[in-house]
Amino acid sequence: MKPIIKFLILALFSTHINFAQTFDPKLVSKDLEINISETPKRGIEKNNIIYYVEKDLQTISAYKNKKLQWQTNVIAICGKPDVGEPKIRYFSYKSKKLLVVMGKHNYAEVNVIDGKTFF
Repeated sequence: MKPIIKFLILALFSTHINFAQTFDPKLVSKDLEINISETPKRGIEKNNIIYYVEKDLQTISAYKNKKLQWQTNVIAICGKPDVGEPKIRYFSYKSKKLLVVMGKHNYAEVNVIDGKTFF
């Protein structure tokens, strides 16, 4: 591969990480659970880390000091739900995990340390 192409790929990757989507602090709750279908709130703050459902309603991001720590697209990893729309409806913080409901009856767990997602 030509060096210029390698450089462009590296530059694209690094700018994607550095200029990640930011969150709206007004939409962050101190509560440990959010029902997105019933409230405009989109994030949970716990231990100075904000866990935020992004605008696509499929991605959860973790921010510490307004810097992106990790990001996971729950729908892409777990697949589209059998029933309901392919979006996050509810999530809660429970002992080092985020419990996520997608569609109507699909569930996932997200590790709060590294964002690893399990269906």
